[in-house]
Amino acid sequence: MQSADLLRCIRCISKAYDGVLKRICSERGLSLLEVKVISFLHNNPEMNTAGDIAEYRLLSKGNVSRAVDSLIRQGYLRRVPDTADRRRVYLYLLPSSAPVTDRIDREWSAFDAKLFCGFGEEEKQQYDRFKELLMQNAETIMEEALAEGDGK
Repeated sequence: MQSADLLRCIRCISKAYDGVLKRICSERGLSLLEVKVISFLHNNPEMNTAGDIAEYRLLSKGNVSRAVDSLIRQGYLRRVPDTADRRRVYLYLLPSSAPVTDRIDREWSAFDAKLFCGFGEEEKQQYDRFKELLMQNAETIMEEALAEGDGK
């Protein structure tokens, strides 16, 4: 598989999952970005700043900030400033987000089952090994590029 094939595969999976999330959007009256923010915080509670969401989901900081503001107004999130660094603000899901996160969990489980349909246990284990190796290689390439460049 060439790098371009892998990128196309990642994009296809991402678009397919966005389609799944859009069902939740229409049911709950939320934007796709708002559901992505809730999903990210639900699945990554230790990465709970708007900057984390923007970086790891490859989203614009401005769009994430607007989605966070909207979710706070709707009662799904709360902000908590860092006591040591007032510029840093942590985001926490409120109990009112439970119906959304429960639905996200169910949709993810169904999506995962469909995505890996036809994979036996051995293929799933191979996939995990390949994924780890690809990630290590990508991190090495990224570190080398940052060391050679200006860090941007």
